[in-house]
Amino acid sequence: MSSTSTDDRVALLKRQAEDASQGNELAKAAQLLREASKLAPNDEEIQKQWRSLQDREGGADVLQLLNAYIESKKDDEGQHVLLALGQQKQMNPDAASSIYQLLQKNEPNLALHDRITGTWLTAHAEAKNLVVKDLASSTTDTFDRFFSYGPESFHAFSSLPFENNLWTSKEPQTTAQKDLFRLCVATLMDTAIDHPDRLMQALARQLALSPENVVSLIDADVSDVILSSLDIRLDSSLRRQATLATAKMLEATKEHGEVLFANFVTEHVAKQRNDDLIVAFSAAAEVFPIIPLVASRLFMTDGFVQQLVPNLEKNSDAAASGKRKSTTLEQAALELLSAACVEKSCREAINRYCANWLKNLSDDSKNAHNALASLILAKINATSESDITKKLSALVLQGDDEIQQAIEGLAYTSLQPKIKEDIINDTPLVKRLINALETKPAVTFGCLTIFANLSTYRIKQSEEQKKMAQLQAYANHIKLEPDDPLDNDGFVTPRCKVLCDNGIVSALLACCRQTTSPTNVALVVRILLMLSKEQKHRAKMAQQGAVRLLLQIRDRIAKADKSTSEASLIERNAAHAIARLLISINPSHVFSASLPASSAVSALVPLLSPDQESGQTDRLPTFEALLALTNLASMEDNSVRDLQLRLAWEKIEDLLFSPTMLVQRATVELVCNLMASPSCVAKFADGSADAKRRITILLALADVDDLATRRASGGALAMLTEWDAAVTAVLDSKDSRGIKVLLSMCQDDSEEMRHRALACLANIIGAPGDVGKRGVAQLKAEKGQEAIKEALKGSRDATILALGVEVLKQLV
Repeated sequence: MSSTSTDDRVALLKRQAEDASQGNELAKAAQLLREASKLAPNDEEIQKQWRSLQDREGGADVLQLLNAYIESKKDDEGQHVLLALGQQKQMNPDAASSIYQLLQKNEPNLALHDRITGTWLTAHAEAKNLVVKDLASSTTDTFDRFFSYGPESFHAFSSLPFENNLWTSKEPQTTAQKDLFRLCVATLMDTAIDHPDRLMQALARQLALSPENVVSLIDADVSDVILSSLDIRLDSSLRRQATLATAKMLEATKEHGEVLFANFVTEHVAKQRNDDLIVAFSAAAEVFPIIPLVASRLFMTDGFVQQLVPNLEKNSDAAASGKRKSTTLEQAALELLSAACVEKSCREAINRYCANWLKNLSDDSKNAHNALASLILAKINATSESDITKKLSALVLQGDDEIQQAIEGLAYTSLQPKIKEDIINDTPLVKRLINALETKPAVTFGCLTIFANLSTYRIKQSEEQKKMAQLQAYANHIKLEPDDPLDNDGFVTPRCKVLCDNGIVSALLACCRQTTSPTNVALVVRILLMLSKEQKHRAKMAQQGAVRLLLQIRDRIAKADKSTSEASLIERNAAHAIARLLISINPSHVFSASLPASSAVSALVPLLSPDQESGQTDRLPTFEALLALTNLASMEDNSVRDLQLRLAWEKIEDLLFSPTMLVQRATVELVCNLMASPSCVAKFADGSADAKRRITILLALADVDDLATRRASGGALAMLTEWDAAVTAVLDSKDSRGIKVLLSMCQDDSEEMRHRALACLANIIGAPGDVGKRGVAQLKAEKGQEAIKEALKGSRDATILALGVEVLKQLV
């Protein structure tokens, strides 16, 4: 390169590097400067650009922007700081220290201080190292400072003790965790503290991530702080974190934690003051699902349940005499009773000692807790299910105040077939429940449970399974109840139709945007699987987005941990529902560039194998998956067929031998559609031993008893023999087996079979060169002319007659 051209190139690179730097494309600027440095290693301007770029990469840009924000105090300047912090890949110690000092000095004056501090501390290792040093040297001051900054700063700060790479050894890291735990507890003891949920979240994180480092610190004071935060009068954000902390504390402390919990409840109940009772009842209600045996022992303590209602009635009597009634105490007691219903002995005690009081509350339309009382009555079966359902339905329709408890109650009563019919025939109630599912996340689980109960079909049992159930009942001295006719398919399908007609699929779509709970997602998939059982529902479901939703759910599960049985069940049920929907609709109406058919193929292929998790041998999912794959294989896009061949060919081959006739038939029909792909033809016609074996199998399937299987095999052979190599493979079959089977097909009673046979023969004798001559010779040797003439005598189809005559002409 000449001197002039080198200088021009260097000048261009310097300009481009400057432009890239100004556009915040620092990596591109560095690449351009590297090239320029090779061409002009002593250029001072290039070296100056390098120094400027290194300063920017080290945090100088952020520091400059932060100073500008401090001076202007404008939010848009603060947004520039946040953007720069997010883009900055690394920060040198000097810049990090300067930023830290500025943030400490200017906290009260900056609206975005908390977000900037949190982002700075989360994204940059040098920032973390600075704060870790402060945490070690002045723990309390650093804790107080970051807590005062706000939620993002404190969350980033309280995460530092759990990042192993920030600590030189385990000892200082463990000390930091203990210090953080003690400070959170001590601060929570101050009843006037603002934002206690931040502190409780830090406690919950410690107990979840490294409980072994703080378990020795958990005593009566710590448990009191955590359990007292379950008080129903407190903010829900604090109670959510306290519930998590309680669960992790009890998990870590085992028997010691159970004793602490029991002492907490006992001591507060013994004081018999409303405040103490509310705290005790609130804590017990939350803990019941976590350690039901311990909680039920406390609940069943002699005198507790017996005196519960009299004590609550004193509260009501006080109100009658002009004193203030504690509705919160009543609510806390009801929450406890509802939670206690998880244990049979507790349900029986509630029924014996509390049922009348609960009925009175349920009947009192002016009582703020009549829905909660009705829910408990539903759980303990203390009153007519129809009566309680009417009350709960009315509460759902009346408004939002107690809708959550009312829906939860309907989730219990809707297990009964009679109640299912009552609910589905109440159109305003159905519409209200569907609307609640779309718009009220708090009632998601209850609504989904109701819809699952309404749409679930009775599981079909084989005769052997019925006999086993009878034997088990006999062995356990139990009388088997007869099946309720209201759960027969003739009732379930109309219930599903009502749900479809009222927009349940759209509601499920909205619901899945708001929830990631595996339990809720499992219910959504189960409902869609049941709705899709009826063929008439499938088109409407697909139009409303059911296929896309199911594929999204499956993808979400596939990316997450699939090791749990729940995740496996969700994935398999979602695939089964997809299969059902794709059997009955034109796939080109569903799939597009944004939703490729390949995603459905990947979802369906696992259904071709038995469900290893359940150990069941139900072949219905496999059968319906085969039908769906067959439909997909009919699409014009050859890539869909090729993907099926890549992912599923071995399974398809195995299923050709299925002892279940419908599965075998569906498999052969799939192979027939796959024959439109040259890749499938190659599996039968590449001359290998496997190809010869496959030809033999296909010929054998053209001679089975089931007409539909014969027809599909004949269709596959007709498509296959359009290829010269495949004709050779048929002619190479042992003892002219291929020609013999085709002539046998000519004698079939089915016109369709005769048509397929003649199409195959026409392809064979019409093959070019020696291949066609071999075909003619084999046909003549097997007296093909006579067989074809005989077949034509019994046919009135003009197409078959014309094809047969054409074949005969070739044989003359």
